[in-house]
Amino acid sequence: MADAFEPLSDGELQEINRFLLYEVESDESMVIDTFDGYLHAIAIGPTTLHPKQWLPKVWGMDAMLPPVKSMDQLNHLLGLIMRHFNSIVSRFQSDPREFAPYWNSVTHRGRAYIDAEMWAHGFVTGMQLSWGDWKSMLDTPEGQAWYRPIGLLGQDDFYPDEFELTRTPARRNKLANQLTDSVMAIHAYWMPIRIAVHELTLPKPCSQRSGAYDGVLARTGTYLSK
Repeated sequence: MADAFEPLSDGELQEINRFLLYEVESDESMVIDTFDGYLHAIAIGPTTLHPKQWLPKVWGMDAMLPPVKSMDQLNHLLGLIMRHFNSIVSRFQSDPREFAPYWNSVTHRGRAYIDAEMWAHGFVTGMQLSWGDWKSMLDTPEGQAWYRPIGLLGQDDFYPDEFELTRTPARRNKLANQLTDSVMAIHAYWMPIRIAVHELTLPKPCSQRSGAYDGVLARTGTYLSK
């Protein structure tokens, strides 16, 4: 049995993708790169959300759980999804420089470019679940600069001058190359707030029980102080 924090293999990611593409009867269901960006925003943002708050967007339905053929299929699918989320949280907790987004590539006139638009769209969708909580960052000049490449690639609406910045694969690739620095900065910005909030909610366990609490918190996307 795989560890609850072990990153998914390419095959497991594609298993989720096939389910979303072919077994969920919704035009609003996510694809794997959108799903990955979505979970990254939830994992590093200011608010710890319960899966029941974010799972419906994955299926594109007003339901926490999708239609499945059996409970075994449901448990397997949710296990993969939660493992992917946990692995994102664990990676940022151990070393944010190991940021490993699921981006596609596109070839245009013989050159390969990063195609991160769907990933960025998923990130924006994740932010929108608690947009009011993100506002304090977005109201700062630094936060606006960090969000800029994400928003340009991931938002649906553009001003005319913004459209020019994303008109070609080369220009979108330039923005995609800024995403890693943006995500690192956003993670660092919210980290102290996440730690402070969760320290307030921690029970006062005796020392021999602290490891158990740490495991539960990590599984729900909590960052712990060292």
